[in-house]
Amino acid sequence: MQDLWYGDRRDLAKWGILLELSRQYMCRHVLQILYYRPNTWGKIELGNKQVDIAPEVIRHFRCPVSVRSICTDIGVEVLEEEFKQPKDYLECIKTAIRLRSVVPGVVFLDPDIGLEPEGGNRTLAHVSSIELKEIWSSLCYEDLLVLYQHQDNRAGREWRDRKRRQFARVVGLADNSVRLAHAPEIAHDVAFYYAQRQ
Repeated sequence: MQDLWYGDRRDLAKWGILLELSRQYMCRHVLQILYYRPNTWGKIELGNKQVDIAPEVIRHFRCPVSVRSICTDIGVEVLEEEFKQPKDYLECIKTAIRLRSVVPGVVFLDPDIGLEPEGGNRTLAHVSSIELKEIWSSLCYEDLLVLYQHQDNRAGREWRDRKRRQFARVVGLADNSVRLAHAPEIAHDVAFYYAQRQ
């Protein structure tokens, strides 16, 4: 996730859904895999002088790890390492999953776009199918895996169910084992897919 996108209406949907899923599945912990990629911010102009935006302003409005303080009954942990090399980052993810002190929990994959396009045309804004499968295999019994997915086409074609089925195929589950959560009145262009490890 880039700093640029933090704190918008999608985060209202995202964290509303995550906390509700945590409560429904009796999970006391959420591990957010941030896929963090920091932004470089433009300058502000005062007359004919350009200056940087004060770091405290950026921290206040664009600090994705501030979500740790969202509630008291469910612990939130954020994997905040910068996402540069997918292979290295996958190892960080698996280590973070293994080192959790509270299980079962929610493991939330939060890339900019979601699952790579079928056919493997992956960018740093995606989770690859290989990564999704390895992360699924790393989960504990009754953990809930949740994946953020941004609308992947603008041609009006159906995308939510197609990406849900892709998620199910990648992790080796029946289609009906992966569920959809979304908030169309808040953020119509995002979906969240989730499945519980059995």
